[in-house]
Order: sequence, then structure tokens, then C-alpha cells
Amino acid sequence: MTRRAFRIGGWAALALGALAALSAVIVVVTGALALTGRVTYPVDASLGPFSVHDRVSMPVAVWQEVCQKASVDDSGEPSDCLRLFLHQNSEDSGSGPVHVQDADVRPTDLYATGSIALATTGGWSPLVAASVARKAIGLMVISAVLLLLWRLLANSAAGDVFSTRAVRQVRGIGWLVILGNLVKPAVAFAVSFDDGYSMPMFGYGHPFVEKVGEAGVNLTQLALGGLILLLAEAFRHGAVVEAERRLTV
Repeated sequence: MTRRAFRIGGWAALALGALAALSAVIVVVTGALALTGRVTYPVDASLGPFSVHDRVSMPVAVWQEVCQKASVDDSGEPSDCLRLFLHQNSEDSGSGPVHVQDADVRPTDLYATGSIALATTGGWSPLVAASVARKAIGLMVISAVLLLLWRLLANSAAGDVFSTRAVRQVRGIGWLVILGNLVKPAVAFAVSFDDGYSMPMFGYGHPFVEKVGEAGVNLTQLALGGLILLLAEAFRHGAVVEAERRLTV
């Protein structure tokens, strides 16, 4: 039963790894076509039962000071603060025309992060190139991890759990998790020095939107990679014990 589960899990990892590799190829091909001016983002293409949907976006942050007191009667007038109020659930809270921050916790500033969907005009764009590189790297790392997991589970199904080959596979998964986490921010950091874009914003009474950098190194992912490398050492110790047991027998 255990070997059958290993076999099923291995085939599932193989299918998912192949799908991730195919997605990486599609991302690279689509990006190359966009950077040479043959297609534009957003991309929506269909071929029989298959479809491709790809987008380009820019990470942004929104900041706005929150009003501490405001009247509903002034809602049509511009304001230099956000008329957002937090009231506790009671019959008297928030029922009058004048709202005051009266809860036991009171909002002072709004800061939110997200992204702006972009449409391209075709041709070279550093932002598009960086976006394609990050997506492709992420998908290739996922594909490589899944394919290594497939081989590891296939070997386990064959009874070859603790071996030098299994150690290499687990160690490879750990290093891929770590390197994938480092390479993607490195690409974003290299482009962020001069990506060729500025984002002026004008008007009165609107939240302030600013362009921000991509997410940096994920410490949780780094820790996960380190734990997998420790697991590889456990596999290596198991392989040594197994080799000694076979020699003894």
C-alpha cells in the first residue's frame, strides 16, 4: 500500500512538473513575442481546449491619512484625508451626520499594497523583460523541484529509500528552493535601479499611489530550503547505515 502511494504521488509530481515546464515555455515564448512587437499584453489566446492568459502588472502602494472627524454633509467636497471610520457595534455609534473615531482602536493611516494591471504597446520594455524573467524562473524552479520529487518517490516505490541517489535528489530540492528565492529578487533588484518609468500623480482628495519594488527575499522559503538540506543530511546518514547493514549481512 505504501509503495502504491509513492507510485501515485510520483506520477502526480511528474504531471505537475511537466505542466509547470510547459507553462514556463509559454511564458518565455509569449514574452519574446511581446518584446519583439508581435503581440501585446494582456494576452488572451485560445487553441481548441487550451487557452493562454498572461498579464503584466506593476507593484504599487497606496497611502492616505484617515480623518478623525468628518461630516456626511461634506461628502461631496474634496478632503485631504480619507473619510473612513471605525465604530464599535452599538445603536449610537455612527448614526449621526458627524462621524468621529470613537472605537477602542482607531485608524490613523491607510497603507495597502497591490498591483496595477498594465497594457503594453509592443516592443522592448525593461519591465516586461523583468516580469517574464521572474515568471519563467519561478516556474522552472517549481518544475525542477517536482521532477526531482518524482524521481525520489519513484525510487522509494522501488524500495530504494536511503541511497546516495536519494540524498542527491533531496539536496537538489533544497538548493532549488533556496536559489529560486534568491534569483527572482536579484532580477527585480537589477532592474529597479533604472526601469525607465516614473509615476506622477495629481489631483486633490485621492489616495497617494506610489510605485514600489518587488518583494524581496522570503525568509520562510529560505528556512524551508535549509530544513530540506537538513533532511538530505538525515537521508545521507540513513544511506550510510543502510550500506553498513548490507555489508554486515
